[in-house]
Amino acid sequence: MDLQAHSEAGSALVSTNTTDSAPYAGAFFPQANGFKIRGGIFTSNVTNNVHNLPPAQLSEFRTIRLGDVKLVKEIRLSLQSVLVGRQIQGVGVRRVYHAEIRRDPGPVTVAMYQGDGAEDEWRQHVAKYESIRHPHIMQLYGLVSTKGLYAMVFHDELIPYAQFLRRFQHSPILSTYIIGYCPIIETTEFEEAANYISDVFRKPLIDYNNPPAWIRSATGELCLDLTPGGPETCFALPWWPVHVLRLENVSLDAPGSEDKIISSLREDQYHKLCSGYPIARFRCFQVSIEHAVGPGIFWSDSQHGTVTCVRITELLVLPEQEFCWSWNQNQDGAGELLPNSWIRYESCRISALELELQLLFSSYEIKKAWLAQANRIFSELKVAHAEDYVCVDEIQFFLRCSPNKRHIDAEGYLFVCPPRDFRTGNEVPANLYQWPDCPAYWSLDPSGAARLSTEDAGTLGFPAIHIETIMHGRTWDHSVYRGLRRLHERKGLDPDSLEVARQLRYPLYEVVHNADVKHWYCKQDNPAICRSLGHYL
Repeated sequence: MDLQAHSEAGSALVSTNTTDSAPYAGAFFPQANGFKIRGGIFTSNVTNNVHNLPPAQLSEFRTIRLGDVKLVKEIRLSLQSVLVGRQIQGVGVRRVYHAEIRRDPGPVTVAMYQGDGAEDEWRQHVAKYESIRHPHIMQLYGLVSTKGLYAMVFHDELIPYAQFLRRFQHSPILSTYIIGYCPIIETTEFEEAANYISDVFRKPLIDYNNPPAWIRSATGELCLDLTPGGPETCFALPWWPVHVLRLENVSLDAPGSEDKIISSLREDQYHKLCSGYPIARFRCFQVSIEHAVGPGIFWSDSQHGTVTCVRITELLVLPEQEFCWSWNQNQDGAGELLPNSWIRYESCRISALELELQLLFSSYEIKKAWLAQANRIFSELKVAHAEDYVCVDEIQFFLRCSPNKRHIDAEGYLFVCPPRDFRTGNEVPANLYQWPDCPAYWSLDPSGAARLSTEDAGTLGFPAIHIETIMHGRTWDHSVYRGLRRLHERKGLDPDSLEVARQLRYPLYEVVHNADVKHWYCKQDNPAICRSLGHYL
């Protein structure tokens, strides 16, 4: 882009002694003859604007006539993202467009400000961008300022991250690939850009957990914004980085691009990428305390209240240190550990006890194994709704003693079983866990030798013991499974067989017939329902 054509206009902004020395002077400041320079900062004897910018800095950017800006298409962002400043006088609006500049080749991106308070907001944003210059941050090219209308012009055609993904939603391979290579930029270029911002401003200007991101249309590179853009620019990072390199010589819009991407990806690499957020979706549900649970695949049928199981046929060993009771840090839930590994609590020290036994399975190996075999299982079961299948990777057993308004008529003790009692054995199907017959009980004897029945404990005023089982897992849209099938077939593998899983040495899944498990939703505010589900001991 030719900067020489406007060099005189830029230098003319430094002086405001005359009104006709610079053809573009009014492009920055309407009624430019009302401005004076004091200490190198623009001030006005017409308006008390505290956001005026130093003339030397303004001259670093092109002043662009409004008539030279050809708007091509508005970039639709959320309603919240286009509102500028909600001030007493009214509301200013910020809209973003794909555009072209007359006589300059190549598309640009334009942010237009209009309405009450728009000038102040524009000046504040300009102050940010004029202090920043980094290849992975939106780069300011020029400025437009007319009466009631202000704009910033950025280099390149920029597309909001979410919209860029939707452009390729017809191909789960391409959309997954984009999600895969962007974190590489996030962990390298983003860190460099973030550190650069911190060095310049000495404070964060963006949300590092959810940075506003755009994609350069010509290159597919990630570009961070200094101004929030709403959900459309939300950059959803995978839970763990997968080292997927962006192929610089491959245009995603070109025919055959999908085949090139597939040839560059390993099967295990693709499975890992699909295992986590944002491709995998979170699902949580409760199951009856009567049934053994463990890692596997559960089909949640909310209409009939059943869960069909697909289990791993190999033993997965959990570290013992992860298999222990935990409690809220605000309460004394440690109790007293007895020689037989049971835990004892004195009734006088229990107000609202809540214990949790959490089982965390392998972070992604189980999910990768499922994704490699899912199409085989679906073919066997003739599945119609693949998104209802949940790959369980976390199980929680909760034991609570709710506060009791009744007076406790005797001194007593609560005994809670050790976590090892939840194990059902190491036989196949492996890794099953279940509430033991007696996970906890009240006793008047400090040794716990004499157990009180539920009725007797309630009569004496001891709090009721409530238990429940919650399962957490991940689900995938049918398009993800379609992409997996396409990937395996293009790699010369049969997606309806064990070929993929065996080649990658994944643990194998097996359909457990006649293993439907009733699942319910616990409502502690309705004791009758909890008693019908066996949640009260």
